[in-house]
Amino acid sequence: MAVVGMNGVSFVGPRNEIEEVALNCLRYENFEPMKPDVMLEHYPLNQRFETFKGNRYDALMEKLDELWKRSGVQAPNPKIVSRLPLLHFEDLAERVGVVTRVMDEWRTNLAELQDEREKCRVRLSFILALSEIGYKFSELSNTPYVAITVGTLTKENWHRLHETSLAAPFLPIQLDPVGYEKDKEIDTDTDMWADNVMVALLYGHSYREDMQKILSSVHMRVVQFDKSEYEKYENVDAAHYQLETVESEIELCLNTPARYVADNRMELEKLYAAVYTKQRVESLWRYHAEMGDVYILSGWMPVDACLWMKKLIVEKMPKTMMITEKDHVLQKEGREIPTLLHNLPFIRRFQEIVRLYSLPSYGELDPTFVVALSFCFFFGFMFGDVGHGIALILGTMLLEKKGLMGSAIASVMKTSGVFAMLFGLLYGSVFGNEELIAPLWLSPMHSVDSILPVSIGVGVAFLSLGICFKIENSARRGEWGEAFFSPEGLIGLVFYWLAVGQTAVLMGSDPADALNQQFFTVVMATLFAIMIFGNGVSKLLFHGEKVDDGGVVHVFSVFHAMLNFLSNTASFVRLAAFALNHAGLCGAVFMLSEMVENVPGGKIYHAIVMVIGQLIVIGLEGMIVFIQTLRLEYYEFFGKFYRGGGREFAPVLWKR
Repeated sequence: MAVVGMNGVSFVGPRNEIEEVALNCLRYENFEPMKPDVMLEHYPLNQRFETFKGNRYDALMEKLDELWKRSGVQAPNPKIVSRLPLLHFEDLAERVGVVTRVMDEWRTNLAELQDEREKCRVRLSFILALSEIGYKFSELSNTPYVAITVGTLTKENWHRLHETSLAAPFLPIQLDPVGYEKDKEIDTDTDMWADNVMVALLYGHSYREDMQKILSSVHMRVVQFDKSEYEKYENVDAAHYQLETVESEIELCLNTPARYVADNRMELEKLYAAVYTKQRVESLWRYHAEMGDVYILSGWMPVDACLWMKKLIVEKMPKTMMITEKDHVLQKEGREIPTLLHNLPFIRRFQEIVRLYSLPSYGELDPTFVVALSFCFFFGFMFGDVGHGIALILGTMLLEKKGLMGSAIASVMKTSGVFAMLFGLLYGSVFGNEELIAPLWLSPMHSVDSILPVSIGVGVAFLSLGICFKIENSARRGEWGEAFFSPEGLIGLVFYWLAVGQTAVLMGSDPADALNQQFFTVVMATLFAIMIFGNGVSKLLFHGEKVDDGGVVHVFSVFHAMLNFLSNTASFVRLAAFALNHAGLCGAVFMLSEMVENVPGGKIYHAIVMVIGQLIVIGLEGMIVFIQTLRLEYYEFFGKFYRGGGREFAPVLWKR
């Protein structure tokens, strides 16, 4: 019940002061930007300014982030500053450009070295393959009749090439790739040969042109050798040495970013902090407008923050003007005001339950407080068991630790587990056993006549609270006819209470105590007639107020609301039903475990049945009870008053 009040604000002033305003908004993370032409629609200057969108500093941040990522060092975590860095965009872009050129050199050098390494590996594999059949590498340069091509291709293309060789005059030879043992330490190319093949192709010189077409069709990556290489790497040891030299150079190249960052860390951190600050400020005023030397920044801000910001501007920014648009004025103009919820820490964890349905619209009551209490109450009522509550908490903690459950839902489940333990004490139930401890209230299986009226009474109170919320929301919107004369208004609430009271008396021990039937009939008929003709009464009493469709549609809506009162109230019988169901399921587990206790190894089977049975009860019934609790919240409660459809307040944060 805490939707924070919002105002539309616009700051008009020189660039340096508007930047300081943006920095202060970042410090407290309480400003959501919007286009000034929307906020200043009715002001004369609206037609004279030019709006912008985008952030020049995003590209600079990407380059700096790449530097820190390449170095393997965690990027700095800049703290919010009191004043903006004095450097302008051009100065920062020039400094980042120096870093970018250094990184480009690294990339170029690394790419060249990796190409050379690949060539060395192919050459070494080829030399070893030739040595096995008694040929020397240098002999290939003087081969008069046979041309040889070496390269790599995918396994799929290798099969295509092999099939082609069966009908073409060339011989493909698959080589054993060597020299890739260090990839696990140097780069991420460790699984290259799971999908690729290294081959050597022998064919006649006259077939060279046709061979080029075949190689192109299978996308073979050919490795070219100069004539000098045939003689220079005649010896296998020389080829090994060359490969090791290139790999050492690659390792040095990969370590260069880390050394560069270590040698220039102070300057790089200052540069990172300056660009980061400018980037966050420009993210906040990405919709800013300019009118000559005057800058305009508009957006949404909480009412309390507006008061604080106005005081700050008066003290430190004398050339800046702050224009405030009140929320009720903006609502009349049809503006969609964002919703910001503010609740206590315990209540805040249940905001996720409300969000699953829909965020409250601005000006609507926030039901989170009631949802937090009722959700736990309903869950505990239906799932009351000390042992199962503890198991639910431990299971939720495990799932959250494994990343299988979000923190918000995990918090809800852990709190629900605590209430399950509390109701377990009230029921005297520990893992379904009601003999270990005495119940502080009642035992569901032995007190059906008591627990059913309680569940109905809880439903009546809960539905009545929903109608009260509907009355309050209608009054906030100025819909007084809806607040007084609708089935979910004041008249409907009185009708509902009279009907419930009369039913309770009639079902009592002495029906003669019921209200005077004639008086009851007259009052109920009068209230029903007021609801039927509520639209007409609203038009007479509240002139100009918009009402729902009249006629047959309205009559049917009233009858539908009356049926909903009946079905919604009866729906709360599920509280007692699931409490009984919980006890019954646990009793079935005990009965099954006793059936296997007298067979050979019965003690072991007894323990297995107990453990598996309890896990099934906790998992299956816990999920069903969670769903039923959501149904009571969403359908029975929210259905009475809640519109939702709010847009969440999204301020620009200091952390990207």
